[in-house]
Amino acid sequence: MGRKPMRGQASEAIAVLPGPSAREAAHYAELEQWAWRRVRSLRVFYNHATIYVIANLVILLIDLSTPGDPWSYDVLLGWGLFLGLHALYAYELVPWSTLGWEQRTVRKLIEQSLRK
Repeated sequence: MGRKPMRGQASEAIAVLPGPSAREAAHYAELEQWAWRRVRSLRVFYNHATIYVIANLVILLIDLSTPGDPWSYDVLLGWGLFLGLHALYAYELVPWSTLGWEQRTVRKLIEQSLRK
């Protein structure tokens, strides 16, 4: 009686099912985390822009209904500058606001300290 070889010991066909590799799955998970952070950042910016428009309309109406020199433009400009900076950050136009910049800087610092 011949012994039957154990599974995996003989030449037998191995079915390789299609699917993402571990590296692809990790990349997708990282991409999804970035997308969620970006969506949250944009949502906060849109809320800020909406509050800016509504509040400045109210301030403009108050300014127009009171006597004296106009003052609402100071608020509009000052707050508008901060809203502009917020937009640069939300749309990742400021280099140090991106995850890629953080990763590159960490790698650079590690490489510099290894050279010492």
